[in-house]
Amino acid sequence: MFKFCCEDCGECWYVGNPRTCKCPDEEPNKKWVGLTDEEMRELEKQFDAERVRTSDEEYLVIYPAAYWQWQRAIEAKLKERNT
Repeated sequence: MFKFCCEDCGECWYVGNPRTCKCPDEEPNKKWVGLTDEEMRELEKQFDAERVRTSDEEYLVIYPAAYWQWQRAIEAKLKERNT
């Protein structure tokens, strides 16, 4: 799960959950911009992640050391787009 924290008060919440911070939004009508499937696939390639399919599900396999770098890269791209 990805976590976001308020730069003003330090309150943190996870993506997909409602914001728990009570600080006023600077831009209350600003729309969230996520990453496209293409951008996610590029990041997966960059960190040698591999998609594995079973008969009924698909998994993303990535080495543990690369996972944290991959997560930070996603967070950086999302922060760049949404600040």
